[in-house]
Amino acid sequence: MIPICLSFIICGLVSSIGHTYFISQANHLNRTDHGKHYPLLLLTVFCEYYKSEYTRTYLSCAKNSSGKLRKFGPPIGIGISMVFAIFCCVTAAKVENQRLDLVKSHGLIDKPDEEIPMSFFKLTPQFALLGVLDGIFQASVAGFFKSQAPPSLAPYMTRLSEGIRGVGIIGSVLSVFVIGKISERGGKQPSWFQDTLNKSRLDNYYWTLTVMVSVNLVFYILMAFRFDYKDPTEVSDSEQSSDSGQSIGFEETRQELAFQDP
Repeated sequence: MIPICLSFIICGLVSSIGHTYFISQANHLNRTDHGKHYPLLLLTVFCEYYKSEYTRTYLSCAKNSSGKLRKFGPPIGIGISMVFAIFCCVTAAKVENQRLDLVKSHGLIDKPDEEIPMSFFKLTPQFALLGVLDGIFQASVAGFFKSQAPPSLAPYMTRLSEGIRGVGIIGSVLSVFVIGKISERGGKQPSWFQDTLNKSRLDNYYWTLTVMVSVNLVFYILMAFRFDYKDPTEVSDSEQSSDSGQSIGFEETRQELAFQDP
């Protein structure tokens, strides 16, 4: 199970980047539309809306599925979330290209606090894709662990899912450091990550993430085909056996205590 679980980390990495650099991108964009000024938090709310909607949709489909679809639903969902991660990175890279073009054309490279004449609603698609990614991925990973992990580990599956997300956050920091060093090419070129976003090349970083997620998707598909999946009915039976065993053990312990009580 470890090899296939390692492929989950990349989605946590993309999710982490989305909740950091995406916000930084929107920070100095034009937030006024038709005379109304919108808060930066609106994009996050938009992301959470798509996350909740697609989580609900996935859980509804999983609940009503049966047979092979129920058995292979979680791994299929994880694969779909990786595809959305690719779309998210590609969209973010293209939007960042547009933002940097405006920064250069308006002479704002050395003016990081100036507003960029670009609507922050341009970032809506990448936030929507990020929400879809998070919603499907988290629900799918939880379903995968619940159906494939041993019953004795069931109480820890939620923590394990959160742990993978945490590893993704750590991985995002590491990826920025490593990719930044590689982009310098031994000091011959400036790093893609500078002290301001206007001087940085986040678009190149997003394209690099696109390649990384694509390679990871191929690796995941190979691991998914090699993985020996448990049948959902077997999991249910084992859980019931475990529960009944615990009940019997508890009953025996209770009777022993009652017998010893004077």
